[in-house]
Amino acid sequence: MSERRVTQRYVHGLLQAVEQPTHLDQIEQSLQQIATLLRQNREVKVFLYHPTIARERKKRLLRAIIGDGAPVILKRFCDYIIEKKRERILEHLAAEFKEAADALRGIARARVTAATELSESQRDRLRSALETMLQKKVVCDQYLDPSLIGGLQVMVGTHIFDGSVKGRLQRLQKHLLEEVGTMRAAS
Repeated sequence: MSERRVTQRYVHGLLQAVEQPTHLDQIEQSLQQIATLLRQNREVKVFLYHPTIARERKKRLLRAIIGDGAPVILKRFCDYIIEKKRERILEHLAAEFKEAADALRGIARARVTAATELSESQRDRLRSALETMLQKKVVCDQYLDPSLIGGLQVMVGTHIFDGSVKGRLQRLQKHLLEEVGTMRAAS
């Protein structure tokens, strides 16, 4: 089973165990702290991933990272991950949890890629159109890619809406190549 799939299953289990919706934000923040630390501190990552280091030491480190104020369910969840020797998913838990928690909250995340920076009114109109289409609150994360030439690419979940000039040119090229191939086959 892929690491992403394993991570999704653990996140699903954690969400099922969360009894108070107010804990979602705390858990999300704590998981983000862990992920950030693992990305920025190689020593911590090596320590947690090393197979010969005692599980109790790893658990103590994770508890120190998330702090005493973290929900009990998160502390138990981190202990469980260590017990099951799934430390390698720790770095990916934050992103998967955020996505799943946003879905519970009725929030969709849109990755908006444009050739140039969108104005505030353009972002608002795009967000409003997406909210109408998806019937959810939408949070847009904007990225720049000058190779798009113009227009936008919007990705929500697994759906991609490509209204970029680059995308249109690629589709036109593909269509023309298919036509040429059809014409050659007919002659």
